[in-house]
Amino acid sequence: MILLRGAGVLILAVGLACLPPAPLAAQVRIPISLLTGAATADDSSTAAASPSGSPAAGESAQEDKDQKKSTRKFRFVFRRYPSLRFGNWLRVDFRAKVHTDFRIFDPEIHHQDDGRLFELRRMRVAVEGTAFKIFEYQVERDVRSEVSEEEFSSKHPWKDVFVNFRYFRKFQIQGGHFKLPFGMEEMTGSTHTDFIARSIASQALTPARDMGIMAHGHLFERGLHYQVGLFQHDGEGARGKNDIIAGYRTFAGRLTGTPLRLLRLPGVLQGIQFGGAFTESAVPEADPIKSGPGGLRARTYSKQTWFQDLFVHGHRLRLGGEMQWTPGPFSLKSEFIHVRDQRIGQGLMGNDLPDLIARGWYAAGTWLVTGEKKLDTIVPKHSLIPFHGLGALEIAGRYEQTRFGSSEHPGKPTRSLRAANILGNREFAWTFGANWYWNRMVRIQFNATREQIEDPVRSPFGNREPFWMKVWQLQFVM
Repeated sequence: MILLRGAGVLILAVGLACLPPAPLAAQVRIPISLLTGAATADDSSTAAASPSGSPAAGESAQEDKDQKKSTRKFRFVFRRYPSLRFGNWLRVDFRAKVHTDFRIFDPEIHHQDDGRLFELRRMRVAVEGTAFKIFEYQVERDVRSEVSEEEFSSKHPWKDVFVNFRYFRKFQIQGGHFKLPFGMEEMTGSTHTDFIARSIASQALTPARDMGIMAHGHLFERGLHYQVGLFQHDGEGARGKNDIIAGYRTFAGRLTGTPLRLLRLPGVLQGIQFGGAFTESAVPEADPIKSGPGGLRARTYSKQTWFQDLFVHGHRLRLGGEMQWTPGPFSLKSEFIHVRDQRIGQGLMGNDLPDLIARGWYAAGTWLVTGEKKLDTIVPKHSLIPFHGLGALEIAGRYEQTRFGSSEHPGKPTRSLRAANILGNREFAWTFGANWYWNRMVRIQFNATREQIEDPVRSPFGNREPFWMKVWQLQFVM
């Protein structure tokens, strides 16, 4: 039954992607005066693009021309996705994305959910747009639980739900439920990542989404981008296996820029982007029965735990550094994440313990073999559908390490949840990938990941031998 439903979703997605594009967008214009009795008037103003990568950002020249038309007309537009336009004062876009995975494990994994060969990874619908040219909004929800078995449901079905006030483009205010500004890979949308799964460091050490308010903007002709915000908790990514809130109010900030533009260097080098980020929060003392220890944990790509969450209490600090360079069809990206958790009063006798330290990093590279420029959205020069071209082909590789341990090492190291000297553990992973872009809407990805755990006791297979996971993913986005 699961496979049949998954096949139905894929057939529908690919069928929509195969529809030939109309020479001009299909539009239905209805004067607002017929609905409201108001008179029509012309307005030549155009909705400006947003620097935050939000719904209004990066629209085509044809859409800009559409915005110059009468502000008193209702229009239906279907180019890349369905959209309702009420003049240039309200825009409502309807978006959807479906990601399905087919997996092979070597050796095989015999666990209730983690070893399944088919997974409906994402099925999201969203409504987004702009209002009065100064507000952007988005409401996105994962609907897997509504259309499939409960095993595919998400713990946090509501994704990005926010409003962004952008009257001052250099000082915008965003409020709602969205990602804390930490982690380059985590902040990259799932349809724009180079690999099927984010790195272990990004999965285990970044905070992900929470309720909050954030100021952000671009300065110095978009050469510097800042984000700083206050959030209700430490993010969904910090919650343990029981999904209990593990952090109090969190302060977060991120700064990215291209400082090499200030130097007399070749133009290809001036586009290298560097960045740094932090989060700061307080972690409450955990209830061992209700919430578990409360610390961060680490799992393999097949969701097998190789470092159990420990008892923590006190200050939590995250620090991150990042770099990315996208010259032509190539890209190089790297990121480092450091997390320090205090363990105040967490000893067996109520004594303070040395801090828990977690660190992770990765380095990745990609090459678009067919020559397209590496952008957030890859547009093939010759789409497979409907123009019968090759599409765009990309190869990718990534190496990463993630480690957990103590800040100090008194006594003999142990695996106890209240150990003074934590017996550390580390994971090494290589990922080799290929991406095939049929057109703007359809992408097929293949990843082969080789993982190895340092501590054989905490390895899924009880030894230090490497293990593999191979994944094919079909992505449809509208």
